[in-house]
Order: sequence, then C-alpha cells, then structure tokens
Amino acid sequence: MARIEMLRIRWLPFLLFCLLGIAAPVHADEGDEDTKDEKSEDDEKAEDEKDAPKDGDGDTSPLEAVDDPKAKELAAELKKVSKKKNANDVLPALEAIEGLAHPEFEKTLLTLLKHESSIVAIKVAGMWEWRVTDKKVAGRLWKATWGEKKNERRYEVNALALKGFARASIALDERQFKEVEKAWRWIVGNPDEALAPALAALATWAGMAVEKRLFRRLAEELDEPAATNPNAPNNPPAEWWERRWKLWKESKPAVVTALKAITGQEFDKTEVAKTWCEANGKDAGVEW
Repeated sequence: MARIEMLRIRWLPFLLFCLLGIAAPVHADEGDEDTKDEKSEDDEKAEDEKDAPKDGDGDTSPLEAVDDPKAKELAAELKKVSKKKNANDVLPALEAIEGLAHPEFEKTLLTLLKHESSIVAIKVAGMWEWRVTDKKVAGRLWKATWGEKKNERRYEVNALALKGFARASIALDERQFKEVEKAWRWIVGNPDEALAPALAALATWAGMAVEKRLFRRLAEELDEPAATNPNAPNNPPAEWWERRWKLWKESKPAVVTALKAITGQEFDKTEVAKTWCEANGKDAGVEW
C-alpha cells in the first residue's frame, strides 16, 4: 500500500501538467473564436456604414411623394394662379410643390414653361429635373421647351429642362441634338453675360448625360477669347469681345466639369483637349 501511495504522489504533478496542457488550448481556442466573432461583427458594421447612402450621394430623387387629396388641393391652386401674368402671383404656388411629386402637377407645370414671365418659366424648368419618369413625359417636356416658339430664344429655360432627360437617362435623338448644338453656337456667336447661365446649364447637362457629341464644342470654350487678328476688317468691335469674355468666364467652370465627366480628363486648354482627342478619341468615343 505504501508503494502504491508513493506512485500516486510521484505521478500527481505529471497528471496535473497534462491536464493543464490540455485545458489551456481549449480556453485559447474559445478566446480566438470570441475575438473572430467580435471582429466579424465590427467588419460588418463598418461595411454597413460604408455602403449606407450619404447626403448628396447617388441619383435618388429628392422629391417627396404626396397623397392624392393634398396633391389635388395644391394642383388646383397652381392651376388657378397659372393664368396670372405677374411672376409674384405664381411663384408661391410653385414653391409649395417644389419638393413634392405627383402626376396631378404635370399638366400645369408643362403649361407654365410657356409663361409670359421668364422668371416663372426658368423656375419651372429647373423643377423638371427630377420629374421625367419616361420617354412620353420627356417628349412632352421637349415640346413645351425646345419645340415651343415662345421659348425660341429663352435658352436657359430649354437648357434647364434637359437635366430632366439626363436624370432619366434619356438620350437626345439626332434631330434634338442638332437643335441643342445650334443653340450652343448661337449663344457663343451672340455673346451676352446674361446668357452665361444658359451656356453653363447646357454644359452641365452634357456632363450629366455624358454627351460625347458635344465634346468639341465644350473643348473650344476652354481658351480665353481674344482676337487673333485685331486689324482684320471683319474683327468684331471691342464691346463684342468684352461680352464674349464675360460669357466665357462665367461658363468655363461648368465646361471643365462637363469635359471631365465625359472623358475623365481635366482640360484647361483647347489645344491640350484636341491633342488628347487625336490620340484617344476613337477609344473614348469622341471626335474633333
């Protein structure tokens, strides 16, 4: 018995060591699993925060849907004041629906694009940016702006309306594009600082729509305007060049931004844009 007791005492430390050796990895593994789980949760949270939409991100419409009864009430008031010629009588009703969306508003908003007051028409044109839902609506919008005689020279109205096409990813057909290009040429050829918002709006639309057909027109607006031959008989007078310079200065930022959206390049000079086009235009889908 004494011998057996001595063996127990001798082997006891060894058994304790083995038991501790086995137990320790178990606790370590459990700890690792807990750490992995915690890390996974943190990673998922970070991914969720990364993917969450932020203010100003994406192309989500800022317009809020309104219920039928409220829409009918607002639409009736808008229709009532739409016949008034004074902009101050119409603007409050427009502001009341500016952040709201409902089909009840469409007909009167199209009519108001032809309003006697350019202030009203410009305001309404800007409101159409998020209201084009399909090609049929886009067609009605085109008819009320570019196809309307009253808007023949109201370029800012027409240009702002194009943003609705871009937001809805509706491209202009060839005939429509030629109308836009014709307007661009007219503004540049008949410069007026008052037309700068219209030219800038056209450039902004081109960038939004990634309208590659307007590349050359945009690129030609990069350089500061100056007479190449001041003594030539057909050189415009100094007043013309002053107006041209002001038009260029006010619209250039939008032109640079549009070119970057179309090509991924930030150009500051026409010659640089032309050289890039000659080397990369075919692949980029633009031409000079």
